[in-house]
Amino acid sequence: MTEPPEEQGHLTGPDVEHLAAVLRRLREELADATGVRIGQGTVVHGVATHMWAGVPVPAVACHAAVDPLRLSPAPGPVTCRRCLSRSRQEQRQVPGQTSLLNEQA
Repeated sequence: MTEPPEEQGHLTGPDVEHLAAVLRRLREELADATGVRIGQGTVVHGVATHMWAGVPVPAVACHAAVDPLRLSPAPGPVTCRRCLSRSRQEQRQVPGQTSLLNEQA
């Protein structure tokens, strides 16, 4: 006996397909943005991508908001301290690990 798709961890149905299409379009709209705002907020967050039901959705780098539909493009630099802190951490080499970048002089 096979489980319904919802119980197998796969979401289906016209409502989910519509939401996935909206999220794809929003991700495309935010692709060129240097930052995003959450709702009417004044803080500019870094843009990240998370996977939801197999669809890449826009998100803020600091995880301050879970609803991607509240995000809007923001001009100017990122001002969120957590987003800035995460971006600096990602750029640093972890001690004891080999760098994957080929450093040439």
